[in-house]
Amino acid sequence: MSLEIHQDQYGNEWIETANFEIVNERQFIFQSSYQVLKVDGQVIYTFNPESKQVVVDQILPDEFSIIDLLRGNFEEITVKKIENNSDSILLEFTINEMNISGSIMIQTESFIPEKLVLYYDENNQINVTINSFNELSANKIYDEFNISEWEVIDLRN
Repeated sequence: MSLEIHQDQYGNEWIETANFEIVNERQFIFQSSYQVLKVDGQVIYTFNPESKQVVVDQILPDEFSIIDLLRGNFEEITVKKIENNSDSILLEFTINEMNISGSIMIQTESFIPEKLVLYYDENNQINVTINSFNELSANKIYDEFNISEWEVIDLRN
C-alpha cells in the first residue's frame, strides 16, 4: 500500500508518504524516508537508514497496541457508528484500552481501506490516506530488510 500520512501534533504538522506491506498477520513492514518498522511475530525492528542502526525490541503479549489492529485483533475496539454510503462505509470506533477514537473509510465493493483517522486528543491526530493498494509481489520490501548489515541495538533483555 502506498500511504500519505498527515500528523497534527500540538500545532505542528508533518506530511510524509510511506509504503506499508502486509505479508501475513504476523509479518508486515512500514517504510518511510525516515525509518522502517518491521514486525515479525512478537519482535519489532526499527531501522534507521541514516545511521545504519536497527533497534530490536519485543511486543509485550498483554498490551494492546496499534500493531494488534494491523493484525486484525479488534477485541479492544468498540464500534460507535457505521455509515453506509453508495461506494464506501465509514466506521467510527474507540480503542478502549488506549482511549483513542478514530474512523476508517472502506470501499464497499473491495473492502479496501481508503482513509484512517486516529484522534489521540484535540491537539493530536493522524490522518492516513491510502493512495494505492497492490497485491503482494514476489519482490517484497519485507525481505529486503534483515539485520545482518546493520548495527544492532537489542532491547529485548
